[in-house]
Amino acid sequence: MGRPLTEQDLRGVLKKDGALRSLDLPRGTVITPSAREFMKENGISVNFTEGPSGASPGFRRDPGLKEKPWPTDYIGLDGERLDSKPEELTHLYGKQLVEKSNPVIAFRGKLDTLCAMLVEAQVLGGGLGDRGFVDDMEEILDFVRAILPAEIRKTPLGEFHLLGLSSRDLRERSHHPQRYFGRPHLLMSHSMGPLCVRLNTLRVATRETELAAVAAFCDAEDPSGCRRKDIIEAFNRLSSLFYILVYKYLPANYVQTGDSGI
Repeated sequence: MGRPLTEQDLRGVLKKDGALRSLDLPRGTVITPSAREFMKENGISVNFTEGPSGASPGFRRDPGLKEKPWPTDYIGLDGERLDSKPEELTHLYGKQLVEKSNPVIAFRGKLDTLCAMLVEAQVLGGGLGDRGFVDDMEEILDFVRAILPAEIRKTPLGEFHLLGLSSRDLRERSHHPQRYFGRPHLLMSHSMGPLCVRLNTLRVATRETELAAVAAFCDAEDPSGCRRKDIIEAFNRLSSLFYILVYKYLPANYVQTGDSGI
């Protein structure tokens, strides 16, 4: 039995000729599953012949077929077509590859880190027996996870509520804690306990993610040209939420020493 017909064989023919309608194969030729799928996707039919086993396949172009681009899996930095993805590059949108230092890729990395930190926070809250904290982090985690597909698909986030608070509510409460929580602005301290300290770390990580979004989607020379203001607003309000949650999870007997300076 001869060598199986592979997807790579078919791609090689298409790369050379640009169009392929059918191919002749000796009866009994093995066609790999990926080759069969490729034939189906590209409308290539097969004719089995009585030729000797192991004979090379014969490819027939349709003279009436218009030339079509060589089907590629990747598009390089300069628009070139690539058969495989170089390790130093990664996907941006669709088949387009970019350097891993690209600002959008850096933003996605920060987003991934924030999700990981939220899961760690849930482990902390669960270990302390605070189910409410775990649930709060779960709702926030769902929100953060939804940002990546919206960014990749270039769809707007739309209006959102987090823990029952709108974007406007979040901003108002974080700016006027005395009015809403009966306490002035807080100066973070280890004496607040592990949950509040973790919330502050999440607030800082969210700010870093917001800055990464600004670098990825805004033009420093033209601030009005920011193409994902919705994502930047989302992280701005999310950092406010973590600050608000510090008030929620403060120990009941907590007394602040010193002035926050705000």
